[in-house]
Amino acid sequence: MLNKDFKAPFLGNIEIRYRTETFRRKFWNNSIPVNIEDIIDITLKINVIPVPNLIKFCDTDALIASNWKSIYVDKNKYLDERYTNRLRFSFAHEIGHFVLHKEIYKSFSIKSFEDFYKLIDQIPQEQYGYIETQANKFANYLLIPRDILSLERNKLITNEKTVDQIIKSKKIDDKTIDSYIAIPLSKIFCVSEDAMEIALSDIRS
Repeated sequence: MLNKDFKAPFLGNIEIRYRTETFRRKFWNNSIPVNIEDIIDITLKINVIPVPNLIKFCDTDALIASNWKSIYVDKNKYLDERYTNRLRFSFAHEIGHFVLHKEIYKSFSIKSFEDFYKLIDQIPQEQYGYIETQANKFANYLLIPRDILSLERNKLITNEKTVDQIIKSKKIDDKTIDSYIAIPLSKIFCVSEDAMEIALSDIRS
């Protein structure tokens, strides 16, 4: 396949969510947080390989090889606990490519960082953006299962302290409620606040 002729597959939210839930039921359970590193290392037998300056050279903090045997991760971030939640999402994102784009990535033949850099340089950015968005949605669904999120959200909004804060704000619409509970929920699921806000918006729609 010539990279300049690449066309991303159409995958709607319903399809991505279905495939994510199928994957989670097969490789995990209903407990949270989802241990994405155990899924990668123990279950899928994919090696996580820290690489110095991966972000500098490839402009990404994680990268999966086309043979699906390795995920490369920026070493500095991998060793820094401040980036734990960020890298959990990045790992889930790369597994999103594994689940959603397996045949596509085989055709990319990413065997080195140079191959990845060349791919990004040649592929239509709009088309590459589509598969990146799809992998992001997979990661969000995987790390924040919507059924469990709904249960945890209901627990928090019935908590007396949380309700008092919401009442004092004089605004009690769902969006305002979610703005208060995004932080504690993000800690429960071990994701960023941004990822949690996206998930909360999703279950409101």
